[in-house]
Amino acid sequence: MRLYTRLFIVALAALLVASPVTSITNPIHAMVDEEFEDMADPAVLEHDGFLHVFPTASQADFSAWSAQLPAARDDAWDPSALSFERSSEPVLTPEEGCIITTLVPALGKGSLTWAPHVYHDEAGDGRFYIYYSTCLNLYVASSDSPTGPFENPVSLKYLAIDPFVMRDAKTGKLLLYYADIDLKRMWFGEESIYVQELGTPTAFSEGSKAAQMIKPDQRSWEFFRSSWIAPRGINEGPWVIESGGKYVLMYSGAGADTEHYNLGIATSDSATGPFEKNAENPISVPKDPVSAGVFGPGHHSVWEDRQTGKKWAFYHRQKTAGNGWNREICVDQLVEDGEGGVSIEFTP
Repeated sequence: MRLYTRLFIVALAALLVASPVTSITNPIHAMVDEEFEDMADPAVLEHDGFLHVFPTASQADFSAWSAQLPAARDDAWDPSALSFERSSEPVLTPEEGCIITTLVPALGKGSLTWAPHVYHDEAGDGRFYIYYSTCLNLYVASSDSPTGPFENPVSLKYLAIDPFVMRDAKTGKLLLYYADIDLKRMWFGEESIYVQELGTPTAFSEGSKAAQMIKPDQRSWEFFRSSWIAPRGINEGPWVIESGGKYVLMYSGAGADTEHYNLGIATSDSATGPFEKNAENPISVPKDPVSAGVFGPGHHSVWEDRQTGKKWAFYHRQKTAGNGWNREICVDQLVEDGEGGVSIEFTP
């Protein structure tokens, strides 16, 4: 009997070490900025001991929120208490105006400067590239520093948003994922996720063609929208990780201005598909975050803490229930099952 008791105690201790209770506080306090009533679409990048977060904020330019990482981080540490500081100047200010906001004010304000992703081309020229959309068109600009200034913008694709760039570890190919915008289908159609190979960080490979990875088809959650001017089905905000020997395409579904916005996944053996959606989407715990007091969590990025082995999802959520553009930046741990499945328990 004593042997079983000892074994139980050892097993319990191991469980507590493997799954520590953290003290996550959301929203991230140091990223609450009174200048911006709406902050969303955070993209995260680690470089030289600092963590940089690039959100959509003014819809006219981009700033960086940066924090120095503790030199030693244990299993109980989480990034929600990092002392992020906003860059003194914008890291990028697009020059292009946007007549769309005049024609359809409900879409947003300013030049519709949205959803940046900063990519460090470590295997190439060592420079930093910011991919972003302005007035529903995709651009890329470059810098020698992760916090800019990013200069020499190049147009990549018209009617596309939410870029994500990665170099496929298996093939060495540089890939651009994005959400397409088809104005002919805008009000009655769908927003889907595509991928296309880049030859350099600022240009597509010669002869490369865009291929659709996923499209809205899970009606129980991907088709919520706040008004008739929104697409009727939405897959956007792509971010790809490798987990359990699979490529995991994480994405956001439903209208971003609704409390039903959430995260889903699709998996594949190849970075360019075909991807199969998880039948158990969305991946939130609980399935309906509203029941836990969390409204519209989505459009995330993933940071892997190589010191602890944990993956963290930086995302936005609505401040209150209902529809609108009143979002804030949060972080929670991404939990992997070792077989390509992931989940997030959003902290209220």
